[in-house]
Amino acid sequence: MLLGTLAVLALGTTSARAQQPPAAGGTPPTPPPSVATTPPVEAAAPSPVATTTSPAPPAVVPAPPAGEGVGPIPTADEHPAPSDHDAVVGHYGIQARRLDPGPLPLALRPGLGCATDMSTPCTVTLGAIGARYWMTRNLAWNGYLAFGTGGGSSGTQGLDTYLGVGPIVGLTLLLGNWRHLAIGASPELAVVWFRPGGSGSGTTKLVDMRAALEAELHFGFVGIPALSIGLVAGAELQYESTPAAHLWSVGMIGAGSVWDTLTDLFIRYYL
Repeated sequence: MLLGTLAVLALGTTSARAQQPPAAGGTPPTPPPSVATTPPVEAAAPSPVATTTSPAPPAVVPAPPAGEGVGPIPTADEHPAPSDHDAVVGHYGIQARRLDPGPLPLALRPGLGCATDMSTPCTVTLGAIGARYWMTRNLAWNGYLAFGTGGGSSGTQGLDTYLGVGPIVGLTLLLGNWRHLAIGASPELAVVWFRPGGSGSGTTKLVDMRAALEAELHFGFVGIPALSIGLVAGAELQYESTPAAHLWSVGMIGAGSVWDTLTDLFIRYYL
């Protein structure tokens, strides 16, 4: 009975001490720190990436800067132009041709030179060399230099040495154009002076005006569009002046036979 009473008194004393406030100047008991529990962050699923790749754009060849010259003439085994004529626009074409003024009062002996007796006229054949420049697809300028000389002797007859030289100017207008063939109208004017070397002989002047059609065939079908051959045909007005005579004539020019076709061909090469 005595032990039970002592146990009750001990429990009451302990409860009273726990309910008493802390003494002045004392440190209140520190509560245990609370641990914040953060919910775990779920890793974001990677977004799908498009795997479709677009084709690369075609390569663009830049145009040449303004002021620079045109490029080389394309050949058939590279990148051909729409036609051979289009490939030579902006280029110079070097040309060799014949200029046949016909009978002249200069009285040349066929194939040799100028006879001093001036008795029988014969045909004078001159060569001409020059260039054509296509400024645009439809317009070209032409410039040539005509040249011829001759002389010698035949038995006891002396042949008067002569020299003929003069300019030829003109233009060409494109009329038609196919893959390898171009047709153009080519008016031109030639002025040639013949100076015989004999004493007492005066100067002969020839003025030749032509209105001709020209067919130019390019060799693009074998990969050389810069090379061409051609023929001309049309009307011609000539005026010849010598110290003793003045003559004029109107006629036609062009090949009259197969041989004339072969001998009247001109050859041109574009650079």
